[in-house]
Amino acid sequence: MNRRFFLQISALAAMNTLVGWNFAKAAQVTRDGMYDAVVVGAGLGGLTCAAYLARHGFKILLLEQYNIPGGYATSFSRYTDSGKFTCEVSLHSSVLKAGATKKILKDLDVWNKLTFVDQPHAWCSNFSDFKLEVPAKCGLNGFHKQLLNLFPDEAKGLAEYFKLWNGVMADCDQLNHGVSRSQRKRFPEMFPFLWEIHDKTVAQIIDARISNQKLKAVLAQSCGYYGLPPSRLSAFYYLLPTGNYLEHGGSYIKGTSQALSDALAESITNAGGEIIYGSRVKEVLIEKNKAVGVKTSDGSVFKSRTVVCNANVPQLYNDLLPKGTLPVKEREKIETYSDSPSSFIVWLGLDRNISLDFKLPEASYYSSYDLDASYRESMRCNFENEGLSIMAYDNLIPGFSPKGCSSVCLVKLCGYDLWKPWEKEYEQSNRPNYLKLKNELTEQLISRAEELAIPGLSKMIVMQESATPLTNRRYTLNASGSIYGFNQSLNNSFMTRISNKTPVSGLFLASAWGNPGGGYGGVLVGGKQAFKNVVEELS
Repeated sequence: MNRRFFLQISALAAMNTLVGWNFAKAAQVTRDGMYDAVVVGAGLGGLTCAAYLARHGFKILLLEQYNIPGGYATSFSRYTDSGKFTCEVSLHSSVLKAGATKKILKDLDVWNKLTFVDQPHAWCSNFSDFKLEVPAKCGLNGFHKQLLNLFPDEAKGLAEYFKLWNGVMADCDQLNHGVSRSQRKRFPEMFPFLWEIHDKTVAQIIDARISNQKLKAVLAQSCGYYGLPPSRLSAFYYLLPTGNYLEHGGSYIKGTSQALSDALAESITNAGGEIIYGSRVKEVLIEKNKAVGVKTSDGSVFKSRTVVCNANVPQLYNDLLPKGTLPVKEREKIETYSDSPSSFIVWLGLDRNISLDFKLPEASYYSSYDLDASYRESMRCNFENEGLSIMAYDNLIPGFSPKGCSSVCLVKLCGYDLWKPWEKEYEQSNRPNYLKLKNELTEQLISRAEELAIPGLSKMIVMQESATPLTNRRYTLNASGSIYGFNQSLNNSFMTRISNKTPVSGLFLASAWGNPGGGYGGVLVGGKQAFKNVVEELS
């Protein structure tokens, strides 16, 4: 084992033991007008880090360019003659009620302020000639049995696949309890299942065991939720969270994801932390290769001992840091990473209750069993003959919509290249080309939903709104309108994931772009990791 790989193992062990890590001491800081930390961005990662810091006595300032907290974890309203329709921006289902995320929410006095509503299914998947409903909390063994009944000819391959999957979960559980330095040197022996998948994609571990194309698609059906097709997605980043999802079940938050963001913001201010909305950071101040504060677009300067960046890494390294700050090798490494895809979302308010006709809170539709091909079509924004995901929140939370009405959300992953030519036009009030493309794709998704799931949908619509990659870019400033930060590809996932501790002293990451990555659970854990980094810097 070479030194670089040993360091990767050490970083992985440190991240996993973060679950049980607590900072028991009160902060000992000098109140000289300087902040202990300025946090840039009020997405879930920044909110989590700022809340931990404030609640442990550190003097912190959180700066957010928008007028509310949350980033993608937010919602908005549209009003019609039928009443107010609520549009959830990102949350469909998440494992927030278990493990590390539950502990984080309890640590920050947020847990008791949230009401969770459990999803009845892990997945409801619809292929052209095949449907599958996977019960919530069935666990890996329940899922295995279900697939064994459907694909008895693949019994041997399924046994091998689920042995590996169960082994990965067991290895991760052992890592959570901590490993010694000597054990890290014996990683392949100590953690054989993690070692087996550490350099493999989802497709590689499935293809080695399964021959049935339909079963391959079923096993990899949720890859899109992690932003990549099976051939490119890190097996680790797929198996661990998906295993937890099958074991613990997914939940939605009553009051939308905005309730989570607001509760985290309240945790910060209740502990004496400061939040300024409508304040966009233009520069991270550097002295002697150390972050010493930030400067905002209105010229305000806030000095601090550390800076935590919830903004996207491309923006941080290309725009916010003075040129030449980042070492050349680090910049070259960052340039090998790819941005995750964006999304195209359509929100619809309907003039009737469709719960008797469309009974599921969430369902996914696939155009074929070739998930890689479908992914390529999504990146080209070719939605006309493709699948999509549909959320009907009223089927999960009665009364989500005005009485007698329903809300439906249509979602597709979406590439950015098609939108790039209209960036400047989008920033202006006159947007003919942008709006033409947006409207065409909106109608394509409505047509597909009508064809695949909800007959007569187009005639029920009384409220319609849609968001494009340029919408995402505008509200979050994320490069390419990315929704998951850097892709979880083999060169930037698991042991190789970018560190939240940057090469610049006193500058840390707390976002989907950092470690461990995107998703609600990922950014909450990343926020706690950034808190630990700041504590170590200031101690």
